[in-house]
Amino acid sequence: MSFTPEELAVTALVQILPRSRYRLAAQTDERFQSFAGNTTRIAYRQQGATPAFLLFAGPGQNPNAAAMAAASWAAANWRPNAIQRTVKPGVVAVHVAPGNQLQPAGPVTGAAVPAAIWSVDSATGKVDIAGKPPGSPAAAEIKRAAANLMRGVPAPALGELDMAERGVMQMRMAGVSPALRSGLGILLLLFALRYGLGGLGGLIALPSILNSGPGAMSYQTLRIILSIVLLAGIVFGAGLLFNFRNMAYATPGFSSPTVAVRNVAWAAYIVAMLGLAVVYDGVLPQLERTQANAIVKGDYTHVKATLADDGGEIYVTLGGDVSLDLTGWPSSEWSRVTFKSSNPSVLSLDTADSAKPVAKFSAHQDGVARVEATSADGKYSFQVQVDVGTV
Repeated sequence: MSFTPEELAVTALVQILPRSRYRLAAQTDERFQSFAGNTTRIAYRQQGATPAFLLFAGPGQNPNAAAMAAASWAAANWRPNAIQRTVKPGVVAVHVAPGNQLQPAGPVTGAAVPAAIWSVDSATGKVDIAGKPPGSPAAAEIKRAAANLMRGVPAPALGELDMAERGVMQMRMAGVSPALRSGLGILLLLFALRYGLGGLGGLIALPSILNSGPGAMSYQTLRIILSIVLLAGIVFGAGLLFNFRNMAYATPGFSSPTVAVRNVAWAAYIVAMLGLAVVYDGVLPQLERTQANAIVKGDYTHVKATLADDGGEIYVTLGGDVSLDLTGWPSSEWSRVTFKSSNPSVLSLDTADSAKPVAKFSAHQDGVARVEATSADGKYSFQVQVDVGTV
């Protein structure tokens, strides 16, 4: 089932206008007369760093000429200013016609700003996307519109197109209130200061964690993963707050024209971030301490120590032993780890694995000794105080 350029334009623009903040221009708009004659529909957006034209052309019209003229207009009128220091305009001309009348898809050579032609075969619904100038809408919307029309889905009424454009204006006016914006900005700043560096460190350590396999999972590993999730949440919130790449107008819930829906979305985001912070700073450390205490108190003869004990104190009975396992370190640091006891007469090193950071110490007499371990490159170190005596 074939379709007309107008049907494709209306079907696609109903989705593109609110999601990409385009607006419609009348074919009689004096500003665009240099290319209006070669188009059936003109949409544009002039806000932000990537203003753009989206043109629809039909049989007998020249999309290449339309794109060239629109690019010249964009280069002359969409320029950097005191508010918007960087401006990169773009032009997309969608040519809708039977296959034997289509202009080839691809970049427009010689255009004043980046421009491209996207072709749509009105007889078969085939869409050819080549080139993506700045500010281009999602090509998937053009493909989806053509596929729907080929299946016999009727094009939306013009009233729906008007409502879609009004939705653009509503979303522009329905941003975050100044008070909420300030509060969110302060919250994100505090989270960035508290968890940002930890999240970056977690990203660096993530490959080692993934290579360690599920057997190496510990509360320390969970803290690293959680720090990465917190970092992702901070970046996501900042992207919404500052509308990076139009996120605030494209993310479900946060882009709703209804104030109540937006408030619920932001409230859910805040609750989720606070919940993650509570787990990171409160729940996991308590579980680590509980686990460490259980290890110490459960068996004073054969004591096990891990990264969770770093900087702490453990107990072992006279004649017992301490097994040290530092495989929580990145696997790249496992080989040639140096182990030592500060007081070998109290606690001596029995065995140390050269391939893994694992060692065993034996308790010989009452007293105190420090067990220390250092990676080969000196980046990682571990220390725990061991009290030897009769329990």
